[in-house]
Amino acid sequence: MIKLYGAALSPYYNKVKIALLEKGVNFQEILTAPSQQEELLAKSPMGKIPFVEVGGHAMAESSVILEWLEDAYPTASLLPPTPNGRAHARQLSAILDLYVLMPALPLYRHWLFGSPLEANAVDTARQQVARGLAAAGQMLDYGPWACGEDFSHADISAACILPALAQMSQALLGEDITAAFPERDNYLQQLSARKSVNRCWSEREAALSAFRARQQQ
Repeated sequence: MIKLYGAALSPYYNKVKIALLEKGVNFQEILTAPSQQEELLAKSPMGKIPFVEVGGHAMAESSVILEWLEDAYPTASLLPPTPNGRAHARQLSAILDLYVLMPALPLYRHWLFGSPLEANAVDTARQQVARGLAAAGQMLDYGPWACGEDFSHADISAACILPALAQMSQALLGEDITAAFPERDNYLQQLSARKSVNRCWSEREAALSAFRARQQQ
């Protein structure tokens, strides 16, 4: 059985979880925080989550884990069937990860954990996220999913990033920094009907409520 280490508040963790659910793979979730302790670094060299263990072999980095799942479980593919289609999905997923989620992480960590923000962090995040959303918009090819007929890595990234950043920015900034994503509301509604996505969203909300309750104790 695959062991998935991490926490439901991490968009990267939820990427892997959705992929596992879509593949129909048996897995065990093990609540784990990022750490620089030697035991964790032996499994995740940068001390990050998520990471997985498969038969005693550890793998880190969500994009790498998703690619491994494609190789290990090819019959339930999460990439389009053609080389160009697969590249399209990978590119859109990378844009969402690198140019929408990544620049917003300082705000996300501040909202969750109270991590300090550097001067101009909010304005910088707004500008970079807006640019990333514009780039993602150029790549969209709804049909009905982000890259055409096939639910793919691109949809998994969108499902994990857009709601999390929308919730964070509305609470922290009083605005939704993901609102410019084309046809976002209809797309999110469609994603919510996907069992794997709906489960992850529900479990993330439960984890967030429990986390906030612990913070108030």
